[in-house]
Parts: sequence; C-alpha cells; structure tokens
Amino acid sequence: MTKQIIINVNPKTIAKVAGAIGAAGLAGMIGFSQLSGKATKAEREWRYPADDIIDANYKNGRSSTYAIDIDAPAYAVYRIFKQIGADKSGSFSSEFLERTFARLPFFNSYEIQEEFQQPDSLLPGDVAAFDFHGMTMEWADVVPGKYLVQWVDTKNPPAAPGSYAFRFPFMTHYAAAWCFYIVPLKGNRCRLINHWRIGFDPDTKAAAAINWINIELIGGCMAHLQNLYVKRVAEFRKKEQWHGKIMRGILGGRFWSKTPAGRWDGTPLFEDTYTQWMRYGRQCPAVAEIRPPVTDNPNWPPTGPDSPWADTVDADYFTGWSEPEFDWNEQIRQKMERTYLDNWGKEN
Repeated sequence: MTKQIIINVNPKTIAKVAGAIGAAGLAGMIGFSQLSGKATKAEREWRYPADDIIDANYKNGRSSTYAIDIDAPAYAVYRIFKQIGADKSGSFSSEFLERTFARLPFFNSYEIQEEFQQPDSLLPGDVAAFDFHGMTMEWADVVPGKYLVQWVDTKNPPAAPGSYAFRFPFMTHYAAAWCFYIVPLKGNRCRLINHWRIGFDPDTKAAAAINWINIELIGGCMAHLQNLYVKRVAEFRKKEQWHGKIMRGILGGRFWSKTPAGRWDGTPLFEDTYTQWMRYGRQCPAVAEIRPPVTDNPNWPPTGPDSPWADTVDADYFTGWSEPEFDWNEQIRQKMERTYLDNWGKEN
C-alpha cells in the first residue's frame, strides 16, 4: 500500500509570507533608488540643456537625477550611450527586470560596434526604441562626446511611421526627456548624469503618484543600475552574462569537445569579448580562405532550357538594373498605395 502525504497549507500563512516578501522587495527598491545613487543636491537642482523641451509644453515639469563617477574619459562613456536602444545594444540596465516586468525586449551587448559609431549612426529624429510595436522615444539632442537626449511628448509625437508617444493611465498628455550628460573630470575621468525630466496633463495626484513610481521608484532603480553597469563597462570590469557562458559552452563545444569553434578560442581577446564584433570580418571574410566572396553574379538567374524555371523566368529583369538608392518617400508611397514601381531599379 502507498501512503498519501497530505500537506495542509494555511492561506493566511501564504498571504503573510507573500506580504513579507513584497514588503522586503519594496523596502529594497526604496533604499536602492532613494538612499543611493542619487546626484548631489546641486546637481539635482541644476537646470539642464534639454529641460526646455519639457517646460515648453508643461508648467509642472519635474526631474529625477542620478549620477556616478567613472574612471574613464568622457568619450568612452558617450559612445556606450550612442548604442542604447532595443534595436541596438540594449538598455545597459537589468535585462531581467526590463523583460520580466516591463515586457521590453532589451538584450544587453557590452561591445562597441562599428555600425553604431559612424557619423550618421545616431541623428536627431532617429527612433529611441523601447520595443518593436511602436513605443518610442525620439532622439532630440545629439551632442558628440557631451550628451544625448531622447524625448517623447504626446503633444508632439515622434515622426516615424508606426511609432507612438506613450503615456500612463489618467493622463491626457505626457512628456519625458531621458538625458545622459557627461562631465569630463581631471585625471581622465568623468561624471555621468542620468537625468529624467517629465511633464503631464492634467496635474492630478493620481498622475503625480504614477510618475513618482515611474521616474523615482522603478525608474530610479533602473537608472542606478544603468549607471553601475555603464561604469563597469567603461572601466573594463563588466563580466560575461551567465547565459552567454552556457551557450558558448554547449553550442561552441567548450563543455564537450577539444576542437575549437572560434578563430580566437583560448586567447584573452575571446575570453574578454562577450558579443561578436559584427563588422570586423569585413576586413578579411573567412570565406575568402576558400574562395572570394561573391557580390556580383551575371549568371544568376539561370535562363537555359535545362533550368527549373526555363518556362517562367524573366530573363530581362536584371538587364540595365542596379540596386536603387533607398528613398523614404518611395517607402511611404509603397505603404500608402500598396504597389511597387514598374522596372524598379532599371536605367531610365
């Protein structure tokens, strides 16, 4: 005979434990966001360059400011923030919190990437993406080496088709500027000022409470974490994420094979490089060790009688054709009219 083990769980006990965990978590968040990581009183009271775009439309502008000293030059920190965004290198804050509670698709990459560091990689008007459904801030001010400002306002929504200016319940209008100011310090160091300024209509107690939670409690935790993460990255102290180690170990074969899977396996460069450098291989593509990479093939598509498409191929499609220059007006026309140009890419 088998014995049944019956465990009586008292709902009140569960409620007490859950309440205790919740209270401890809230206390931890308050302590982390309000008792550490804050800017100095003078820094919190300072009027920053981008405060004007909030105050232009709102009379109740309020700020939240966090700061940290970093043992790295100002430009080293600026170029990290040049890569911020769901479509680039993540949020540089807690991936777990961003994805679990905010449901935002941030995946942090801590490597400097060539494609994000070009003169036109980040310009005013570019989307500062929070997700891929349209929740958007827009880059407003881009001052190389000095500061970056992303901004959203329901009174002046972002320009990109598909984007929307977000707001919270009980608000008719909402605006926020999320600013990263870098102050160079003597000794090749800098101070990072992580500054929010927001405004909203109507100016009610409910809206004020939501915004305190947004920019002081939850936002304060995230800004403080962000400052700490960026400091570690800029000071070359950021460690590889555990899931990266696992994936490298399993799919890279490190846990079960003696055959290296990477060109740099076993070198300090590989061990300290946690995301592949996306464009580095352009200098010498690995395929060139077998044959030259192909960028033009006049023999495609096959048009001979023995090809699978002999009866259907348009043999003249690529005659006089070259890749068209991308045009936003044409992209909008296609979306609106749902058609493509005749002879698209052909010589006129």
